[in-house]
Amino acid sequence: MASRRNLKKVISDIIGDILSECIIYANYVPGVDEKEVSDLMLELLDIDEEFIARISHTEPGNAKKYYRAFYADFDNRINAVIDRFNNLKK
Repeated sequence: MASRRNLKKVISDIIGDILSECIIYANYVPGVDEKEVSDLMLELLDIDEEFIARISHTEPGNAKKYYRAFYADFDNRINAVIDRFNNLKK
């Protein structure tokens, strides 16, 4: 298992990359609903805060099971955000 510090950095990097794409999309793609992009960015910040907090408070005893669920939850939430991002201008 990677260290918690590295895991926090990876999560922040993923969130930061998607936030950057949202900012670029909102500023340079005409006809995009800026309210929807703003909501998407707020959701990304909430995801970042939630998962960083979850790393800091690992359940004692069964770390493997905890982190498997953690990775699955993170993947699901990020994939949902990416799907919303991909459907912004359709």
